[in-house]
Amino acid sequence: MYGDSKVIPKRKLLVELELTDGQAMSGHLFVGQQQRLSDLMNDERIFLPFASLDGTVTIAHKSGIRRVRPIDHVATASEGDDPFTILGLSEKATEAEIKQAYHRKAQELHPDRLAALGVAPELVRFASDRLARINEALSKIKRKRQAAE
Repeated sequence: MYGDSKVIPKRKLLVELELTDGQAMSGHLFVGQQQRLSDLMNDERIFLPFASLDGTVTIAHKSGIRRVRPIDHVATASEGDDPFTILGLSEKATEAEIKQAYHRKAQELHPDRLAALGVAPELVRFASDRLARINEALSKIKRKRQAAE
């Protein structure tokens, strides 16, 4: 019976969970290969396995989760080195749109903000590296636009 079941591979999604009591936890949720985080949070299951960064697996009750924020958006091959893609913009973006996108991303990933929330040091380092990429993307866009003038 057990040998007949197919194992569906899961991928680990790095997230920050905010619980209804205000506690924040960083770790991994497990989603199917073609599944989105919103699908996972809205399916019929009441409990979700959550692996903290130290490897401890906890079973979380969905009703006890106030917010889930993915923080696993690292530079991928599709993102590459294109500064507009890093900021989530098209090349036709206005200066105001560029500034707004930069500030939004910088605010989300600012290492000091994450450290104040008590996030694990590994995530603070990740955020710091990611913020450096965002800063570099903004600099590249500015240089490219100044050269075009």
